Amino acid sequence: MLTPGDVLLARPAGSPISGAGPDPILHAGLQYRPSVADTHSMPQSTDNAVPASPEPPVGVSTRTHAGPWQEFAQRHLHDYNPAATRIWLLWASLGGLATAWSVWRLAQLPLDALVQIQLGLLMVGLAACFPVHIPRSKYSVGVADIFVFAMLILHGAPAATLAAGLEGLVACCRSSKRLSSRVLTPSAASATMLLCGVALEASRDHLLAAGGTLPVVNLALLCVLTLPYFTGTTLPLLAIVAAKTGRRLSLRQWVGDYAWMAAIYLVSAVVAGVLVMNTHQFGMAVVLVAAISIAGVVTLLKLSLNRHHAEHQAQESRIALAQLESVQNQQRFTAAFAHAAIGMAIVRPDGSIHQVNQALCSLLGCSDRELVGQAFVSLLCPGDAELFTRRNDSLHGVDAPAQSMELRCQGADGRDIWVSLHCGRFIDPADDRSGLIYQLHDISSRRQAEGELLHIAYHDTLTDLANRNCFTERLTVAVERTRLDASQRFVVMFLDLDRFKVVNDSLGHLAGNTLLREIAHRLLDVVRPGDLVARLGGDEFAVLLEHVHDPEDATALAHRLLGALSAPFAIHGAEVLPGASIGVTFSDLGYRTADEVLRDADLAMYAAKAGGRQRVALFDNSMLERIAERLKLEGELRRAIGEGQLSVAYQPLFQLEPHRLIGFEALARWVHPERGPISPAIFIGLAEESGLVEVLSAWVINEAVGQLARWHGEHPNMAHLRMNVNISGRDLANNVLVPHVRETLQRHQLPADRLTLEITETTLMGKLDVALAALHALREVGVKFSIDDFGTGYSSLAYLSTLPIDSLKIDRSFVIGMDLQPQNIEIVRAVLNLGNSLGKTVVAEGIETVEQLVTLKGLGVHVGQGYLLSRPLRADQIPALFHKAAALAL
Repeated sequence: MLTPGDVLLARPAGSPISGAGPDPILHAGLQYRPSVADTHSMPQSTDNAVPASPEPPVGVSTRTHAGPWQEFAQRHLHDYNPAATRIWLLWASLGGLATAWSVWRLAQLPLDALVQIQLGLLMVGLAACFPVHIPRSKYSVGVADIFVFAMLILHGAPAATLAAGLEGLVACCRSSKRLSSRVLTPSAASATMLLCGVALEASRDHLLAAGGTLPVVNLALLCVLTLPYFTGTTLPLLAIVAAKTGRRLSLRQWVGDYAWMAAIYLVSAVVAGVLVMNTHQFGMAVVLVAAISIAGVVTLLKLSLNRHHAEHQAQESRIALAQLESVQNQQRFTAAFAHAAIGMAIVRPDGSIHQVNQALCSLLGCSDRELVGQAFVSLLCPGDAELFTRRNDSLHGVDAPAQSMELRCQGADGRDIWVSLHCGRFIDPADDRSGLIYQLHDISSRRQAEGELLHIAYHDTLTDLANRNCFTERLTVAVERTRLDASQRFVVMFLDLDRFKVVNDSLGHLAGNTLLREIAHRLLDVVRPGDLVARLGGDEFAVLLEHVHDPEDATALAHRLLGALSAPFAIHGAEVLPGASIGVTFSDLGYRTADEVLRDADLAMYAAKAGGRQRVALFDNSMLERIAERLKLEGELRRAIGEGQLSVAYQPLFQLEPHRLIGFEALARWVHPERGPISPAIFIGLAEESGLVEVLSAWVINEAVGQLARWHGEHPNMAHLRMNVNISGRDLANNVLVPHVRETLQRHQLPADRLTLEITETTLMGKLDVALAALHALREVGVKFSIDDFGTGYSSLAYLSTLPIDSLKIDRSFVIGMDLQPQNIEIVRAVLNLGNSLGKTVVAEGIETVEQLVTLKGLGVHVGQGYLLSRPLRADQIPALFHKAAALAL
């Protein structure tokens, strides 16, 4: 039910009738549902308003020799001025007279007519009790006016007068607790309806006499009388509002603000007229059907609107929660920024520092007062400032991605501090401007370790010669230079010791290492100052001769090298004559890659061995037969994989401290029916070249996983054992690897974390782009990864810290060399420290002496393998190892 104060809430600011008190205004089918504050304490305008006396407290008597009227006015009209009081008395009196006259007239009607009128009043009262609230507004739509207008046509003005008063009383009682409102609203409605009813009856008689039909006349008169009824139910109450505030009542403003109420009256009148027409034609049952239908429509509408209201409330709750979460997120950010362990700085768009945290102050050795306000670039070393500026400028785009870089900062003491700097865009909530947020992580110790590993990456730790990676890079440059200028000739020599294995087997690996170092010295003594000598691995060496003008000079140098290596070596009191075979190839053959050069030099070396060893062989077309032989071996390898000639040996892995068996490394073995055992170095390399390595790896994975699953089932106390399987770069680039590993693990019911795939450092970094997808896909399954032969290649620590790698395997050459070269111990220590800092397990391979084992334990290496601990075993030999491990555990 609308009150005068409620009218103010519905009107635009500055309305001439603003500042009204809390009396109700008639509804016109659309009702306002006020709050208690709206009902009792509507705000008063200060412009020309009559001050309202405070409402007396409840329970306190206000009688001071006052009559009944004064007592009533003080209690119920305390905020009315004289003008408003007169208007209220006028309409209350008119309403009382109209109601009394209507009751007197109805009392003269027969009983059946009174019953119908009572039923009509009941419908009006019920309809007024159940309005439909409009969601997200202060109004309610009712249907009681339809029955009021219908009673006016069917039963005359007295019945309609009582119906209008009843509808106003019910609506007002629901929306206001003040007696003044509950008197005024039904009184205005009753008086107005009586006047409109009398006018309708008089006009109807004249129109019928003029020849009009009753249904049309009734409908027309109802529509016409809605305007005076609207006027009589709104203007008097607005007049009270104007009188209380001392403002002039604007009729234009009234029409503009409340024309919608007249429209609702008009719709109600039309519906009532149509209902009466049907009643005249079909009887009073139509009213009952209409009432039921209207009740159903109202019920369905209320259900629908209530659902929408509930959804709106839920949405409001979600918005409130989102706002709360936003505030909490800001608080969390502030706390995280202030207490972060890494240095952080918020930088304005002009590059000046806006805010820093304590970690950054500690990192640079400065206070926040010294840092705030200065340009961030001033914190960097001059050599890195240009790089930072160039990369940082690209961050100011809307969709610019975050940037990461490694730079040097200058500390307060002048020292250089290596930091990993992450730059991202930051929207300042204070002014919605885009700034930058920098995160600086101290990586000085990591860069120092990386520098040490960089030397390791390009040098052989045993001989201090260039390693394969360094040699390949230099050779690649030479090949490209020769392609551009054919006069820039080069020669590559591939050397392999003839009886190195004999030295290892007879004198031990320590003697073999000593021999390799002596050979390196002799090679360096013979070659020219600008030539590159490298140890490719094991007992294989290579020499790169650049700027060769006469091929005969290269051949002569090869023979001098052969002579130098043919002289006896004194190793541990024994004279050793290892000898060597040298293969030579020239750039005149038109090479396009470094691999082609090494391949042909390798073929020439094998030709020298086949010719009786200790020879120099030059690559030529006659060696194509050798290639054909390799192709034949490739075909035999393909058949061997399919016919089951291959087997798997298992190299045990032990936890060093305390000593405990923790797993195996699966090693492929090939016993040719005619050639006998073929070295894995040969057939695995052949598989790599021919593309069979993918099939070979899949077979080994299936065999190793199945075998480990059987051991788990047969020996429950060994369920902790894991299996390491070597894979190649081609495997990681193969889309079949991930589904094959997943299917194999599921088929054998082996937990994925019991399988570790090993890949060499050089292969991983060389195929990093294609390997990342497979690494992350298998990591999601639960498979672990290990970098094999770590230290023989070059890994970017920036990548290594983010790759899903679980362990690092120190190359056996570092372990074997610890006894004779103390620097190898430092290398192992550096790798171990790196692994610990990155959270990786460190595995040492090639443990062959007790001294090596003791040293590794002292350094804190986690896991080891090697001939000292156990040689590779067949599957049928493993149960005995289990029993031995169980006995040691007891």
